[in-house]
Amino acid sequence: MKIVKAAIIGILLSILLTGCLSSGGAQSGEIKTVVRSDSPLVNTTRDVPKYGHKQPDDKVITPVPLNNKTERDDVNVSHLEIELTKQLNNYRSVDDSGTLVVDPRLARIARHHSYDMATREYVGHTNPDGVTFMDRLERSEYACGGGRENVQGFDWNTSRYQTEEEVAEEILRGFMKSAPHNTAMINPQMTTVGIGIYVTEDRLVYVTMNLCDAKPLPEEADE
Repeated sequence: MKIVKAAIIGILLSILLTGCLSSGGAQSGEIKTVVRSDSPLVNTTRDVPKYGHKQPDDKVITPVPLNNKTERDDVNVSHLEIELTKQLNNYRSVDDSGTLVVDPRLARIARHHSYDMATREYVGHTNPDGVTFMDRLERSEYACGGGRENVQGFDWNTSRYQTEEEVAEEILRGFMKSAPHNTAMINPQMTTVGIGIYVTEDRLVYVTMNLCDAKPLPEEADE
């Protein structure tokens, strides 16, 4: 088992895309690994309205809930997802980009992708079966205009990050240091967010942040 887990970490290191990131500078001999995959701009406006969070539940094929979101019982993943969303909206407020509406259905789509990355040991927008972000939205029939997906994987260093709040801050900082991811996060056209996180037994953190232009149409807003 130790050999398998070591191999997982080795895979993360081998696909490191943007170098090591840390807050306050790395300590001597310390390695902080952050892996991110370029955030795609996906044209998801084909024949679908732009009001995802107003879309009735019977129009969305939401993935089933995960029975076990994380292998660890000492990590509150729901709290981590909520905290990251809160920090993301605080960050957007600096540029007056607007507050993102949280859609649990979009979050569940994101959570399933994070779980898939963790269990199949990869970080990216396309899974080993060739399924893309666009495919995941279409399979769920989720109305999402100009969709963007940010993904990240890193090793939770418990000597530096003790709480879910600190981990959320590190995740956000990692995305901020990547221009495509940062642009996606502060894009004022994005109105809806769904964040899904999975933490493995060895504290490898997998993050999926789905962003959509799902603003209700004027005639829908007062319904």
